[in-house]
Amino acid sequence: MKRLFFTAAAFFMAAYVFAYNPPVGGQTLFNLSSPTQLASASSCAGGGIFMPGADSIAFNPALPALEQRIQLDAAFSALISTNSDADRSFNAAFQTGILIPTKRFVASGILNGVFCKSIDLWLGNTLNFRAGLSKEVSEKLSVGANVNAGVLWGAGSDWSLGLDAGFLYRLGQLGFFRDFRIGAAALNLGKYYSGEELLPIDAEHTADDFPSLVTIRGGIGALLFETEQFKGGFSFDIATPAFQNVIFDMGLQFAFKDMLYLSVAESIDVMEIKNEHYNLMPAISLGVKFDLNARGNEYLKSRSWDSNEMLASLAWQQKYEHIQAISGGTRLYLGQTDTQPPVIQLWNGAED
Repeated sequence: MKRLFFTAAAFFMAAYVFAYNPPVGGQTLFNLSSPTQLASASSCAGGGIFMPGADSIAFNPALPALEQRIQLDAAFSALISTNSDADRSFNAAFQTGILIPTKRFVASGILNGVFCKSIDLWLGNTLNFRAGLSKEVSEKLSVGANVNAGVLWGAGSDWSLGLDAGFLYRLGQLGFFRDFRIGAAALNLGKYYSGEELLPIDAEHTADDFPSLVTIRGGIGALLFETEQFKGGFSFDIATPAFQNVIFDMGLQFAFKDMLYLSVAESIDVMEIKNEHYNLMPAISLGVKFDLNARGNEYLKSRSWDSNEMLASLAWQQKYEHIQAISGGTRLYLGQTDTQPPVIQLWNGAED
């Protein structure tokens, strides 16, 4: 009986290993809905310049742990097919998110929708929700976890439910690198969408589930240089969807006076390249951060929200042969970052 059990287990494991055939673009389902996602290089270390938002929990739920301010996100992406054979040339994606620091944790949540039924990128219609908690457990180490759920329709119907977990370790100065970070995450631990009616990367077989069950992602990020006016950094990630594919993500980020931002990101999916579904054009994003004040509002002033910042971003990438992804979004930071350390007084200064 024991031998039969192990034989059956080995059979099912082998069947799963050789079944890797997700829909084209299925591993980037959460990258399409905002400019920060499109040009983030999917960094689980927080990118070259560390600026995590609520949407960063899609790559590593530990990333928001150091944030001090409430953040509100909203973004929209147009996914336009230039293929003359396409029945549907205009597709879309959207995202909204919130990040709330508390005394014990940082809570984050994102809702994104992808509505894409193009001949070159056929992902159906999905609504996806993620909620996570992250915590700084030491000066260098942060941890986090997510729960996620979603629904698929328009290409069959299905649902998803799963967990993510990750950590971020900050080494600080490492050689000539500044703010050197190491991140890792275990993503998609649960039940995800069936791709049976979608466009598979291997046309000879039916597409299987997406995003792939058990995706391990690891990466590094650091500043390469920093002056009073300019700074620039890089990130590099490796992901292994279902332990049957390798995806390399690389990104460069530059900033001028912490006001103007330029991001360039490239992703190389080995299995998609093998099956000739790829375009190596990088994603490019431009962003501008500016003050947004409401000093006459007593309600906002009472919560220290009268002096805020907003980041507006625009990104573009040509995905595959005929899909032009154009994305715009905003991120609102409520209040200002606390840069003053606490003053600890051990006695009142009076002599005995």
